Amino acid sequence: MSPTTKQGLQLPGWLHDILERHLDEEVELPILPEASARIIALCEDEKTDAKAIEAVLERDPSLASHVLRIANSSAYAPKEPIVSLQQAVSRLGLGAMRNIVLALSLQGRVFKVPGHQTKVRSIWIHCAVAAAFGREIARRLRRNVEAAFLCSLLHDVGRPVVLQATISALAHRTKEPLPAALLETAMDEFHEELAGRMVASWKLAEWTVVVVANHHHPERAEPHEEQAHIAYLADLLSDWAMDESKAPEDFRADDPAIERLNLYPEDIEKLLAYRGKALEFAEAFQ
Repeated sequence: MSPTTKQGLQLPGWLHDILERHLDEEVELPILPEASARIIALCEDEKTDAKAIEAVLERDPSLASHVLRIANSSAYAPKEPIVSLQQAVSRLGLGAMRNIVLALSLQGRVFKVPGHQTKVRSIWIHCAVAAAFGREIARRLRRNVEAAFLCSLLHDVGRPVVLQATISALAHRTKEPLPAALLETAMDEFHEELAGRMVASWKLAEWTVVVVANHHHPERAEPHEEQAHIAYLADLLSDWAMDESKAPEDFRADDPAIERLNLYPEDIEKLLAYRGKALEFAEAFQ
């Protein structure tokens, strides 16, 4: 847990202790829908038969229709329309199928906080844009693009849960709306640790847990430090891309992560030029 947030603020000690205890002892971590959890587990096994995934999707028509919609969207831009679940599984591959199903599940189960939907939707879009950038960074580095997508998608998954937990923990202390700065500070401080717990509870690979729980401190993610740097840089790029007032020259091109990943100035230029496509990619998941 970081003692200071990225805004440079700190929670009062008494509030930090209340939230830490509440998150440790009282918060129930979100559970993925049964069909989604089964598909994700199947996709984690390289020996999985595509027919097994297809069979699970066939039993959940709503999930199946959403998968086909995204598989045919600009996010994946198939050369020919994908018209069946069998085509979707075979063309996309296990990694992409896992990521699509997980993204759909997160929207339905995790990114929901009554009364704060505008804020939560912004967090979701940020995660989706980061996922697009993570995939693009990995492509330029010739690394596993779906692994980079996954970690970048999940990096802020703890924020909505911390938001809800903060509201619940302080509900008996005040009936007044909690200051936005306080809620933001609580999310900044606790979201990494909680995200790691969530990802572990969903039985995703251990390296995913390590990266997500340390994306603000990639040096702590050994031996997965490079993947954590990708998620960290994707986070920065998403912050920049979602701020319409920011121009390319406003991006922090001197960040140490860029040197650590051995990205050249021309690589950064191309990543910044990817802004429109990243935003379009995120829109496909809405």
